[in-house]
Amino acid sequence: MTKQIGGSSVTFRMTTRAMMAIEDHYGKGIVEVMQDLEEGFRIGDLVKIVSECAGNGAGVDMDAASELVDGLGVEGAGELLGEVAEAAFPEAKKGQGKNGKRAARSK
Repeated sequence: MTKQIGGSSVTFRMTTRAMMAIEDHYGKGIVEVMQDLEEGFRIGDLVKIVSECAGNGAGVDMDAASELVDGLGVEGAGELLGEVAEAAFPEAKKGQGKNGKRAARSK
């Protein structure tokens, strides 16, 4: 996913390298990290995950990531992470729809 930030194009992707770095930082699996972020997050968490997904998944340092978050805004950065996670786990979105239909049928 490519965004225009401060006159530059920046590509974000949750690569295997990025997921491993996020898991190492938080000491838990990527799915658990992402679920925790849905419940609430600190700005530092947002910057850390942006730092790992920036550079097409190669990562950037925290100072560069802070500038990216400033350029996107906190809400925009949060939305970006949701989009990047959906791109990394498209089957999760499909699975939610299927489970919802099954739950409706079972009632």
